[in-house]
Amino acid sequence: MKKYRGLIIAVILIGLGLGYYAYLSNRNTSTPAENKINSSDAEKLIAKDIEKNYPNTPVKVVELYSDFTLAFYSADIEEDTLEKLIKQSMLLFDKELLTVNSEEDLIQKAKEEVEEYRSKSQTITRYILEDSRDVEYYTLENISYCVVTVEYFIRNSNGGLAKTYEDFMLRKDEYDKWRIMGWQLTSES
Repeated sequence: MKKYRGLIIAVILIGLGLGYYAYLSNRNTSTPAENKINSSDAEKLIAKDIEKNYPNTPVKVVELYSDFTLAFYSADIEEDTLEKLIKQSMLLFDKELLTVNSEEDLIQKAKEEVEEYRSKSQTITRYILEDSRDVEYYTLENISYCVVTVEYFIRNSNGGLAKTYEDFMLRKDEYDKWRIMGWQLTSES
């Protein structure tokens, strides 16, 4: 009986280990970048002191901008809240982007795009950022640049889901803060 006691304990421990592994594997854990934004989150984004707590990496800058994007396309957001969100998100933009596009133009373009999505009953439901190890960095004339890719998920009124990819170009400013210079649609690769 004593020689079977060790075997029984080993089998029980292995069973407990496998059960715990199965529990961890099947629980629903999403990263913050995959969570949906609701209207109270929109208010938090508006109240956020971005300049004081500016994101310290290009991926974090694009993650914050993507949080704004989710809030823009939220179905229940009001126009004045949308305008505040747009203005707040512009704190992440490079000076050159703000010079080429006036605040009024950026706000108007964003409102038009949001309205187009709403007219098609589309919403951006979540996003996934590329891994920070995959960010493309380069230097030109002693200025640091990088490209960060984001995958956005768009849900339509029929419940269908589409994906779109956007490349964000950022550059370090004179205060070593990564600022968004622009973005463009891109392919998955």
